[in-house]
Amino acid sequence: MATRLLLAPALALLLTSPLAISQDAPAATPAPQARTLPAPAPTGEHMQRMHKEPRMGERIHRMRMEHGPGMGAMADLHSLERLYREAGREKDMAGIYNEVLAKSQDPHLRTYVYHRLARLQAQPANVDQAIATLRKSLSENLANEAKMRAERERMRAQWQQKNTPTAR
Repeated sequence: MATRLLLAPALALLLTSPLAISQDAPAATPAPQARTLPAPAPTGEHMQRMHKEPRMGERIHRMRMEHGPGMGAMADLHSLERLYREAGREKDMAGIYNEVLAKSQDPHLRTYVYHRLARLQAQPANVDQAIATLRKSLSENLANEAKMRAERERMRAQWQQKNTPTAR
């Protein structure tokens, strides 16, 4: 009963207030709005989700940006492989991969090609040939890493020699 007593005056006050809308009053037209700006770039969880599983073209584009011009060749190889697979001529890719290995000195591209070639060789259960290809890739990568480490050490020694104060 007490709640009825409180609700009735509140309802009466609401209906008689100037904020109450009359049935005779024209409907309010929305004010013209200024041009809206484009939505901000996605951030946070959405971006993390996008980067977890990017499409192949996006992965290759990102790799091209990170590692340089050899990534364009990777994109071409990927497209060629897809076309050869659709035509049922996937085995012909081995010749293309060997041609790329003969022409390229880019370590990222060579590693990519070695891996693709080994995968192609292992498909009909020729695992020994795939293992040999991957071992060749590994030895090249280790040799490149050793060269890079030696170059870094040489540059470090030059820097230290240049920046070490000499005793007079």
